[in-house]
Amino acid sequence: MLMKQQEAADIDALISIRGQRELSVEAPHIFHQLALEFDDVEAPSQTDPLQASRIRLRQREAQSIGLRQRPPTSDDAHAIIDFADSIRHIDGALLCQCFAGISRSSAAALLCLSVWRGPGSERECIEYVRSVRPAAVPHLDLVAFGDDLLGRNGRLVEAVQAK
Repeated sequence: MLMKQQEAADIDALISIRGQRELSVEAPHIFHQLALEFDDVEAPSQTDPLQASRIRLRQREAQSIGLRQRPPTSDDAHAIIDFADSIRHIDGALLCQCFAGISRSSAAALLCLSVWRGPGSERECIEYVRSVRPAAVPHLDLVAFGDDLLGRNGRLVEAVQAK
């Protein structure tokens, strides 16, 4: 997901997120890079038994073929936030990449924008992400971790859930 629509040669920073069966992007010409590894799965809900049941079923199915899917953690959100803060001074493009460019990368882009634009910009940030990537459905667990770490009191999650 490009934060600005530019050519690949103009990318100044990269967040690459890969799952267990996916490849990450390697770009030695890009100086600022963050590589994360987690799958596009959610942690089971403590309050929604049906959702928790569906997730456990998917996890058992994955394990039956030798996969152990790992959902994002607060540490992953923290790494994205720290990375965004460290590249705040760069005047260029950030590419957030995952397998389909829909869930994990759009959540990473949203967290970066939230760091750069500050509190009160949550709706503006998600609107921008969706304008660049209309298919974006940010990974809600990753957004919730970021919301908590940034002290947004649920506003970032609410902005994502609002249509």
